[in-house]
Order: sequence, then structure tokens, then C-alpha cells
Amino acid sequence: MIYERGECHPPRMDDAFLLRFLRARRSIPARAHRLLVRYCTFRQQNPHLWYDIYWYGLARLGNVFEGVLFDRPDVGRLIICRLGQWDPSIIHVDDLIRGCLLLLEVGIMQPKLQVLGGTAMLDCEGLTMRHMRQLSPSIAMQAMNVMGFAFPLHQRGVHIVNCSRVFETLFYLFRRLAPADEIWQKLYFHGYDHSSLHRYIEPECLPTRYGGYREAVSLEEWLTKIKHYRNKEFDDDMRSLGYAVVKKINDI
Repeated sequence: MIYERGECHPPRMDDAFLLRFLRARRSIPARAHRLLVRYCTFRQQNPHLWYDIYWYGLARLGNVFEGVLFDRPDVGRLIICRLGQWDPSIIHVDDLIRGCLLLLEVGIMQPKLQVLGGTAMLDCEGLTMRHMRQLSPSIAMQAMNVMGFAFPLHQRGVHIVNCSRVFETLFYLFRRLAPADEIWQKLYFHGYDHSSLHRYIEPECLPTRYGGYREAVSLEEWLTKIKHYRNKEFDDDMRSLGYAVVKKINDI
């Protein structure tokens, strides 16, 4: 189908890579192909998010991104973005998208996560106008693409917590700019009500700050462990996606 239609030119054509798209769309070839076309188009339009980015350099995002490594079948991998922990005077807004993208690209190297998928949480605690000024419609569109529209991820849900009605209204304004997709049917606002969140994600899967029993692992901690145990296969995979596997002089 890829060769016959000629709608995209994937960075790889091996089985391990293509299976990511089939598993993300429940092994329906037509849907997997459509997702692959979106993925390739997104890469072509946004090379600055991948190309020649030293993957470990994104450890500077610290605990802006966290994961709960529990991976229960009905939740998958829980990924949390704590926007209030981001300092826009130090970290460019593009690095937020790069960090999320890297977290997902490395995560889906595991066949288990290709099958289970993931659940996303956006924590707006500490979010101010200083942050909001950086979140343009183009950044919002990139985030939507990364969260499932143009990425081989079975998205189980997007849950927004610790947010005001103002933010909820702005989010729906961004929605008008994005194409219709099933991801919008899995978007939930919980305000400051943890009991509302627990109706969708049980405390067994959540960090303690959200009334759960787990400890979250920051992106910095996760990347540090990966750097310690990485091998040639990992480097080859990252290089095939366009990432730099060796630190450059101008990397922070």
C-alpha cells in the first residue's frame, strides 16, 4: 500500500517500524496507512523537532514530563505534562514538543507499549499568562499531532487537571483549528476534582499528588537510565529517526 499509493516516504520500512502503526490502529491496514501518511507529513513539516536534536540534551526539561511505569492494560503508560514546572524564560516552547515526542518515540520501541498504548494527563497547576503567551495555535496543533493524530500511539484518553474555566474555553478554541479525530472524544476536563479523575483512572495507576499510590519518574531520570544502558541497536533506531546520538559542542 505504501509503495502503490506513494503518499509518503517513511524513514524506515522494516517490520519492527511498520508494526508500530498497525498496532496503533488495531491491525487495520487502511487506518495504519493513513496514520503513517500523517506521521511522515508531520515530520516533513516540522524537521526542527527531530533532525539533529541530541536526544539526551532534552533531559534539561527535568520533571515537566513524568511517567508512571505501571502500564496497566486499561490505562497503558501514563504520561504527565506539568506545564507549571516549565520556565519559558529558560526553555523554549519548541523543547516541550521535542520532549514529549522523544518520550513517545523511545516508549514505542517496546512492543508492549505499542499494544497497550497510553493515557495522557495535562496538569495546569502553576500555569500563568507568562506560559500562555508561548502556547500559540501552531504549538497547540503540534501537540495534537504528537498526542495521537499523527503519531503511532493508541491514545486511551487525555485528561486535563488543575485547570480553570478560562483554560478550558481556550482549549476548545484551539479545537476548531484541528481536524476532526477520535482523540476529541477522549478529552476530559476535571478542574480541581480528583474524584472526577478517579472515575477514569483508578488511584492504583496515579501518583500520590493526584490521590494515587504510585511514584512518577521524571523525563530527566528516565533519560539518564536509558543513557546508562543504551546500546548500538538503540543508537541506530534513534539515528534512523533523525536524532543525534552524540553530544555536539553547542548542546546544553
